[in-house]
Amino acid sequence: MPKKLFLNLSSCIAAALLISGCSQTITQPPADTTEGAPVALQDQSYFGVLPCANCPGIETHLDLLADGSYFLTETYQDRPDSNVSQLGRWTLDNDRLLLQGQDRELIYFATGSGGWLQADIQGRPIVSELNYSIEPQGWNPAEVTGSVEGMLTYMADAASFIECSTGKRFPVIMTEGWLPVERAYLASSSAGDSYLKTLADVTFKWNTPEEGLTRHHLYFNHLQQTLPATTCDSPIEALEHHEWDLVELQNTQPDQLEALQTRPYVKFSGQQLSGHTGCNAMAGQIKLEGERMQLSQVASTRMYCEQAAQIENTLLQLLEKASYSSVEGETWSWYDEDMLRLASFTRKPH
Repeated sequence: MPKKLFLNLSSCIAAALLISGCSQTITQPPADTTEGAPVALQDQSYFGVLPCANCPGIETHLDLLADGSYFLTETYQDRPDSNVSQLGRWTLDNDRLLLQGQDRELIYFATGSGGWLQADIQGRPIVSELNYSIEPQGWNPAEVTGSVEGMLTYMADAASFIECSTGKRFPVIMTEGWLPVERAYLASSSAGDSYLKTLADVTFKWNTPEEGLTRHHLYFNHLQQTLPATTCDSPIEALEHHEWDLVELQNTQPDQLEALQTRPYVKFSGQQLSGHTGCNAMAGQIKLEGERMQLSQVASTRMYCEQAAQIENTLLQLLEKASYSSVEGETWSWYDEDMLRLASFTRKPH
């Protein structure tokens, strides 16, 4: 049975895990607006062998990352070469840990030992003489292999991959498996640093490269398909009636956005776009058909703000270039005709 990787789209909630002795404390620090993801105080791994109806047991390994993402791997003990892995976003609701996957949602409850107790199909804690809990193991991230789809970009001998369902960006390690991906990218891309929708079999490994941060890195195993002029889809129901804060703007440094007194945002309903440039209110029309988008008749009020003037001008100019819309996890990204990334927004929580 081949390995499968199930990916998810879910809400990002700021939360943290502190493991001390036999107790668990959960806090809620400020969100990291540069990534649009929650921030925890530390990464934590959990492990346990859970009961199985038709096998000796299921080895369950859960890695909760500080940025609000997780990797879950379940291995049947009598089938060690076959496992099911899930990459997604975790959410805390009081003492409940929610893992939302594309095909399923898992619920765990906090235990007195600092671990997590599996819930039954009704979402209640399992009461049994058998072990249904996974216990903290420090930070010992598992290697995860499976199929993913996302937006690949490559420039100056550096590549990164934004996984569609979570919006998480992974640096790419250029091993032998990268070579056919590189050839396909160069043949399909019309501009350096553009993005290309890519489907592939990959492996995620936690490591420290010669240059860069210690984190999960992506290794290509087999290229399935590249899809030029395509994004991670753009379902209107996921976009409408929300405010979207600007977190990335072409030719703008993140600290420039952080310094603004009012963060630029957009919102749309039907075919009407509204928002704020960081200085002025703006409004216009927006047309979404699949991943294609068109903004027109955008106007703004005329107040001058010295601090926000450069960002405001850049944002208004890029509105005219936006051609593709892409929902990547909790991020809404805009691309031009050459699939260059113009801007990215994260959804405000209600």
